[in-house]
Amino acid sequence: MKAFPPLKPDSEDMLHLDALRIVGALMIVVFHFNRYINLDGRWPVADDMIKGFSLIVDLFFLISGYVMAAIYTGRLTSWSKYGTFLKKRVARLGPLHWATMLVFIGVWAAGVLGWGGDVDPKRYDLACIAPNVLFVHAWHTCHSQTWNFVSWAISAEMGLYLALPLLFWITARGRVVTALVAVASFVLLLLNPDGEMPFHQWTWNFGVLRAVPGFLLGMLAFQLRAPLGKLPFARFWMWGLLAVFLVASTLRIERTLLLLIVYALGLAGVAADAAGPQGGISRRLAPWAQLSFSLYLLHPIALKMGINWVGVAAWGLNGDALRLWVLFWVLALIPLAYLSLVLFERPARDWISGLGQKRARAH
Repeated sequence: MKAFPPLKPDSEDMLHLDALRIVGALMIVVFHFNRYINLDGRWPVADDMIKGFSLIVDLFFLISGYVMAAIYTGRLTSWSKYGTFLKKRVARLGPLHWATMLVFIGVWAAGVLGWGGDVDPKRYDLACIAPNVLFVHAWHTCHSQTWNFVSWAISAEMGLYLALPLLFWITARGRVVTALVAVASFVLLLLNPDGEMPFHQWTWNFGVLRAVPGFLLGMLAFQLRAPLGKLPFARFWMWGLLAVFLVASTLRIERTLLLLIVYALGLAGVAADAAGPQGGISRRLAPWAQLSFSLYLLHPIALKMGINWVGVAAWGLNGDALRLWVLFWVLALIPLAYLSLVLFERPARDWISGLGQKRARAH
């Protein structure tokens, strides 16, 4: 039983944000599987709604900013502590990111050898292996989403972790300054000269900058958690705003407005947590948030191998049969994510975190 421990939330103080994390992770999975859900154009309403789910990544950036502020405010007081922080972040994000990238390198190799793999030169760009390994592939170092295509968000997160001392310097100036910088970053990105693609669609092309407004807003939310905690019925606001987001997506509301709803949803989650631990659906969902990172990085493999190779290419599934196969993979990803977490990610994280500690103790 020790090898397969039950899932538990990291803290009783963020149960609603944890609930949003697991719901958001599943929404991202559905977003990427959608090409096989609405393959025959019979579900246009669902298709319109699901297209908005890509903005849920920005909710993750907000939650990450809040969590980093909650854990590390006032703690990164030396270069040594900053180095330890970065080491822990690499230990958390690196192992599964690198492992899934290796899987897609195998997919490319299979294609080169004529075994039915994929050789798309934009997706499988050998020049972008090093940027992926170094977490900089969302810094405009590549020319498309490469290898495990969703990992651009991991690169964006790492960029913000590197910049965390600067961000803490900003937040130390107070709430007003933090709010002004967050709003200014949002406005400047909206006014970007790339008129063909608004900033909230950036991935490989400076996705790290896309993450800045949400991350800063999360840090601001930590500063404002006390007044936010006084919002009446905050948890109902949170779930209500999620419903508003779904409806607004269905109605094809302009994406910038959808993004503002996503930000409001994250702030409502902070307000609900600031009001104190509560029961209900959030408490039941919160432990499953431990799987959100694993679900995020593993689902492109299920998309490529399980749905595309097996369901479509090998079995020739289509229509409702293919939709059922997609549903199977949505559900199957949950135990697979759990096994990845307990058998691979946690041991790898502990190993990387422990590197150098014995030598340091010896001296």
